[in-house]
Amino acid sequence: MRMAAKKDGAIDDINEIYESKDFENARMLFISDVEHILNENLSTRKEDNGTSYEFGPVVEKAYNYAKRFSTFNSSNDASAFREELSNPAQYGFQEHEIVLLGNLCPDNLDEAAHLIPSIKQHVAEGQEGAEKIERAIGEIQKHCRQ
Repeated sequence: MRMAAKKDGAIDDINEIYESKDFENARMLFISDVEHILNENLSTRKEDNGTSYEFGPVVEKAYNYAKRFSTFNSSNDASAFREELSNPAQYGFQEHEIVLLGNLCPDNLDEAAHLIPSIKQHVAEGQEGAEKIERAIGEIQKHCRQ
């Protein structure tokens, strides 16, 4: 998909952005991480510019979305969840699966498999794969808002 070219010579193809070195070591974020980052940014700007500071309309929409759909009770819960599910010996999830599990907070194995298609490969591992996902769902219920 091609985006319209910009007058200032900025990248006009979204694929160029994702293929650039800028995303090479980027880490996927939970919606809760985005909320925390924007909240800290807002607090800092209010301290620097006065309490009447407000985000622009686009950032305000993103901030409101992040607040509404944030799934973790705290940034510590998000970090603990990521750390726990990043254990390859116990779970074997890819980073995007961990982030999707944390953002979507499925209630059970079937819901997880329907919402995150790559989870089906873990289910195909048989009983061990199903138990792995059930343990992950237990972690979700321990760390996520319900």
